[in-house]
Amino acid sequence: MVQLEHNERAVALLGQLTGQGRLPHAILIEGPAGTGKKTFAQRIAQSALCTGKEKPCGICEACRKVENQSHPDICFYTVPEGKKDFPVEQVREIRGQAYVAPNEGACKIYVIDKAHTMNQAAQNALLKLIEEPPPFVCFILLCENRSQMLETILSRVTAISLETPTVEQCIETLQKRFPEKEQNLLQAAAAGAAGNIGRALALLDTAKPSKAAADAKALMQALTGGQRYECIRILASYEKDSETLSQTLSLLRERFAGLCTASYRGAAPADLPARQILPAQAVQAAKVIDEAAGNLARNVRIPLLCACMVEEIIAAFG
Repeated sequence: MVQLEHNERAVALLGQLTGQGRLPHAILIEGPAGTGKKTFAQRIAQSALCTGKEKPCGICEACRKVENQSHPDICFYTVPEGKKDFPVEQVREIRGQAYVAPNEGACKIYVIDKAHTMNQAAQNALLKLIEEPPPFVCFILLCENRSQMLETILSRVTAISLETPTVEQCIETLQKRFPEKEQNLLQAAAAGAAGNIGRALALLDTAKPSKAAADAKALMQALTGGQRYECIRILASYEKDSETLSQTLSLLRERFAGLCTASYRGAAPADLPARQILPAQAVQAAKVIDEAAGNLARNVRIPLLCACMVEEIIAAFG
């Protein structure tokens, strides 16, 4: 059976929905990248297509096909390679196929990834479909922030939010998946990802994210300690490496955002800021980092971008 780590409330809500005998025609799964939205969509699909008594049973042919991503009644759509937004043409393609009857199961599942990237035209095209859906179709929309969706769509879906686990929970998950890896490596990945399991897995996967994680940790210490020159020294290594800088900024933002939640419960002292900062200051730091990441995508000169970011964050800490 497809497992969703540390989101018991979402799993319980799904149990309530399936207990009613029929899933809603449209479900929106909201959560940051790496929190398991696709995994949860698979779990919903298993519940809808399962032929066992207890749904999902995890052992029937339908459940196994869903887990192996080979079930013919599940259609997955995402932003095409090289594009930034989910195109209206793709929504129209979904509309053209939605009225075709299922192949094997009692229903068809359309998983729409990155729904928050749809422009208004694409969302309006989708709205027409979920207003009067075929009786045998369930739409699952995956988005990072529901505020980017039209209110008319939100009023017609059942929304389920996924939460980022704590660092402690993330370490526990990584230990189960990688019992052969060193404990300090797993702890560093969990802390560097602020508990986000998807990001932690990425950090364990390649060398570049490991550098990004180490630098994000050092930058949080230096920024909260008011060490401007140390920050500039760390960031100087990225002058010709915007890709890894983007990863570092993302992880640094996650660290500051995590200070506003319970995400850092269980974190080692070395993974906490050099001094205590207020939640409002952490929010401001995350906002500045977001702006820097946006400017990086617009090819602003990296040394200037980094210097301005450091000054703004340290100023926010007073």
